[in-house]
Formats: sequence, C-alpha cells, structure tokens
Amino acid sequence: MSGRPPAQGRFRALLLDQLADERVTKNSLEQRGIAVIASAGTLVAIVLGFVMLTTGQDAPASGVTVTALHATALIALVAASVAGLCVNLPARVAKVAAGDLVNVAVEESWDAHDDESSREEFRILADMLSGLRSVNRRRARTLLAALLAEVLALACMSAATVLPLLTDR
Repeated sequence: MSGRPPAQGRFRALLLDQLADERVTKNSLEQRGIAVIASAGTLVAIVLGFVMLTTGQDAPASGVTVTALHATALIALVAASVAGLCVNLPARVAKVAAGDLVNVAVEESWDAHDDESSREEFRILADMLSGLRSVNRRRARTLLAALLAEVLALACMSAATVLPLLTDR
C-alpha cells in the first residue's frame, strides 16, 4: 500500500475493483450485442424463407395479415441489429489526462502521505468509474431493446406461421 493509511488503501482497492468489474460488464455487453446481430441475421433469413414459402407458386396466397406480420418481423429484426451495433459503438469514457497522471506521480514520489495527491487519485478513479457505469447502463438498456425486438419478431413469425393453418380449416 506504499505507506498509505489503511482507509485510503481500502478505498483505492475498492475503486480499482469496481473499475475492473465495470470493464468486465462492458465486454459482456459488447459480446451480447454481437450475438444479437448474428441471431437477428439468422432470423431475417428464416423470415425471408417463410415469405418465399407463402408467396411461392405452389403455396396459397398469403393474406394481408400474414404479410404485415412478416414485414413487422423484418422491421423488428433490423431494429434489433441496429441496436446491437449501437451497443458496440465506441463510447466516450472518461480518460485520465496525462497531466493528471504526472501530477499525481510527482506528488506521490515526494510525499507518499500527501492528502492532496490521494484525493486527486481518488477523483480520477471515481470519474473513470462513473463514466464507465454510465456507458454500461446505456448499453444495457439498448441491449434490452434489441432483445425485445427479437422477441417481437419471433412472435410475429410464429403468428404468421400459425395463422394460415388456423384459417384454412
């Protein structure tokens, strides 16, 4: 702990642990965003396959409702893909200015117990943590919207598949 009082060392360790957790969360959200894009692409192919089956020469003509359900499913899947891409956009996260690092490092080297340098270090870590948490919250909401759009698309596809079977009877 480099001669710091125990409370300062624990607070610094807490901030660093939480920063590490937020970085893990960020990576997880980005991986899930990629998964949404991949699954939405697969589902688009399936929807287009159903459209081809229902509008093909040998298949009965699909009604307006089935066409609307397929169109809604495609729109929802495109929206899910866009949201998945947004989750993976580069985020503006607070970064430590080189001057701040130099100031803290110089002050640390002169006096390991200097309260001002410790406060500056804690402020920098807290700013980074706050920025990363904000980005992660926004990404989590966007990912939830993407997943809900996929669920809507699946519901539309299911309805478009079942509806003609029910109306043929």
